[in-house]
Amino acid sequence: MISETAAGLYMMMKMKFQNTEIPYLREKPPISKEYEYQQKADEKELKEEYEKSKMPESGFMLRSEYEEKSLSKDKNTVEIEPAQTPKEYGMKYVPVPKYKLVKYNLAPGFTELQIPRRLNFDREVNGQGIVSSDFTFMVYPSIHYYASADCTSTDLYVIPLDTSLSNIERVKQANIIRRETKPILSTSKDIDTPYIFRTLTPVDFTPDNKKLLIKEKTGYRFDGIWKTDLWIYDFENKKATALPEVREAIANYWAQTKGANLDESRWDIYPMGFDENNQDRIIVCAYGFTGKAPVFLGTWSIDTKGDYSKLQALSGSSLPVSIVGYKLEYDGNESREHTEAEAERLEKQEKEHNKEVKRLQKEEEKRLEQEYKLKLRQKEMEYLFKQQQYLEEYKGSGNKYNGTTGADSL
Repeated sequence: MISETAAGLYMMMKMKFQNTEIPYLREKPPISKEYEYQQKADEKELKEEYEKSKMPESGFMLRSEYEEKSLSKDKNTVEIEPAQTPKEYGMKYVPVPKYKLVKYNLAPGFTELQIPRRLNFDREVNGQGIVSSDFTFMVYPSIHYYASADCTSTDLYVIPLDTSLSNIERVKQANIIRRETKPILSTSKDIDTPYIFRTLTPVDFTPDNKKLLIKEKTGYRFDGIWKTDLWIYDFENKKATALPEVREAIANYWAQTKGANLDESRWDIYPMGFDENNQDRIIVCAYGFTGKAPVFLGTWSIDTKGDYSKLQALSGSSLPVSIVGYKLEYDGNESREHTEAEAERLEKQEKEHNKEVKRLQKEEEKRLEQEYKLKLRQKEMEYLFKQQQYLEEYKGSGNKYNGTTGADSL
């Protein structure tokens, strides 16, 4: 709003200037003409700024404006709009999927990491993420494909979740733009050997969410998985530690007891998770693949520092494994009645939103206009003051203006 005080001051100065008597002055002195020219130029610039403020942002902008908008921004301050489902105006009902949170570390046998064929074209795909039990962050694998060697590598990233949302919405709206800059663990990026694949898969968190068990699988595209290695990531120390000791302990045990050289056979380990009774120990099952059916090589455990490996059982074990992390899972579609009622609610909400947007736009336009008028009056007051000051000095000097050159007569 234009200040009443500013408007009153403007009128007072204008009247004072108009009533000022200037002896011997036959025409305006050059300094007055200069003031008037500067005033018109400033008013023109203000008008251009005002007209520009009413228009939407354009690609035709000054270089300084472009450089200012091109400055890097903190990704945590970037606003991410949720994905919008396209409107199907010709359809009365569009199925809306539902999701639920389920435990991530399920029984062995399910597909833990899918590498779709589109990886060969997209060059990068994201795997299933595991969410901490307090729903504050997610860990997910990013698989990279190198066409020159037809091989893959993997990085493991952390995404902080928006704690202001519900648990399901936190996971649904997790976006890779929010992920931490550096991966917590990466496989080798060596592409000298063709057809090699290296993948990282989160297994589970400790109950306090301070550590994460990870398995790294290395294999050959035409020969299957060669071996599985264990890793532990400590979120407090931000350090990843490999645990090769458990594989060494298994190989040494069978070499000493049965004279079997596992290095000459196909065998592997399957990390089950953390011991429910001791979160500092990891439960691992081992199998040999030397015949028609896999041979069970025992249930083993190893501490998170890799100092002590232990054989738990040779014929199966009932050791309880903790299941901590969560994942998002498809849970069918919303009912038709619910979907249609929600569509009507959203349509009404959209109309109210558009109405509010128009109201705010009008208020903003009115504010810009008032601000523009105020600036014009302030600019006019500024030049009136300059004119008044000059004329008072000229009147008090006692000099006569010659009316042609602007020089004062002696």
